[in-house]
Amino acid sequence: MTTRNKYYLIFFIAIIAASLATGVFSHYHQQKQVLTLGVYTGSSWDVPNGKPYQMIDYAIKEFEKKHPNVEVKYETGVTKNDYLNWLSGKIVSGKMPDLVLVPDSAFSTLASEGAFMDLNPFLIRDDIQLSDYYPSLVKATQYYGKQVALPYEANPELLLYNKSLLAKKGLPTSWKQLTPDEFGYLCSKISSSKEHTFGTTADYDWYQAALSYGAQILSDGGNEVNLNTPKFLKALKLMQQIDNASQNTNVTNDMFDRGKVAFEPMTLAQYRTYTSYPYHVTRSFNFKVNCRQMPAEKGVNSTIIENTSWAISSASHHSVLAWEFLKLVCCNPKMQQRVMTYSSASAVLKQVVRSAATNKILHQYSSDQQTLTNKKLDQILASGHTHPRIRNYSQLYSGLDYMLTEALAHGDSDAELDEIQSAVNNLLK
Repeated sequence: MTTRNKYYLIFFIAIIAASLATGVFSHYHQQKQVLTLGVYTGSSWDVPNGKPYQMIDYAIKEFEKKHPNVEVKYETGVTKNDYLNWLSGKIVSGKMPDLVLVPDSAFSTLASEGAFMDLNPFLIRDDIQLSDYYPSLVKATQYYGKQVALPYEANPELLLYNKSLLAKKGLPTSWKQLTPDEFGYLCSKISSSKEHTFGTTADYDWYQAALSYGAQILSDGGNEVNLNTPKFLKALKLMQQIDNASQNTNVTNDMFDRGKVAFEPMTLAQYRTYTSYPYHVTRSFNFKVNCRQMPAEKGVNSTIIENTSWAISSASHHSVLAWEFLKLVCCNPKMQQRVMTYSSASAVLKQVVRSAATNKILHQYSSDQQTLTNKKLDQILASGHTHPRIRNYSQLYSGLDYMLTEALAHGDSDAELDEIQSAVNNLLK
């Protein structure tokens, strides 16, 4: 073989090798699957959040380690307020992400449109125990009997109270179970026009009062409102008692901060944010404060708990991969412990909430007088109430809230009850 022919042969082999390498590289990239997520920026709970994508980026990193042939992508810059419209646009265009983070306020609307896949086959296949979660959170992620999402974060309501003010008035500062009747009594005893002290801030409303007595406002089928029940009438009486004691004053959070109010409802996210650096300087109390479960009759679950959940798009072509990602963020104790650490809300797995690590996390928001323990948080989450999961619940509640608030302000809520009930039921037709 001549020298020239040797060069030709080497050149030819090099071309073939390069082609094979390009083909392998191309084949690898063709095989790499893309899993798309729908997320929004900012906090789910309307509190400051300096690192909105911290948890999701960590979850993606962990997922891609275990699935090297998968690339997880999401679109940045979508705000929570624009999120539902953004998702609706994706649904219409046939480009809905494989997996979506679902804020509480958007769940019913999206579920009613058939946007979510039924997770029951996956739950059965992988033996996922829903009893690992708090009952109200499981119920909140169901739609007409189908488990269409799994809980990710929980934001329960707490009752903050001024121990110093109660003690000064010679009133109890601890209760095994604070009933609504006891709550009304304490608010009346604290209220004084002479000393400008009040029972509770205006954040305590008719809906919380109704829940405390176990009043069922909406029928099981979600097609009728009934306000003329003994329990709901008790709730209105409680609100009238509180309003009369405060002489219909608009009792604000600022007044609580100044030590003039005994009670203030507050979400866990608000509690964790405003009792931590640097935000605690905006709410530094010069009196003893504690927190507890919201008032309720014995055996009644009255705690309002908002949640975020993860759901798989019913149109996803990567449902198996989407399920694996969903399990990572919702079912994995280590990932849920990170939620407890970096979120302003709470983890949703019982074992995580009850862990020593969670108690240590909560201790940093406490002092000797202001204590939120994992045991107390566990009890609060176990007392959760689930909003009805019907399509137009938000609009229904807003209308009912406006009419009842106006009636209570006029002092004649009982007289207007039939008219309000009729007006709301017309909206349901």
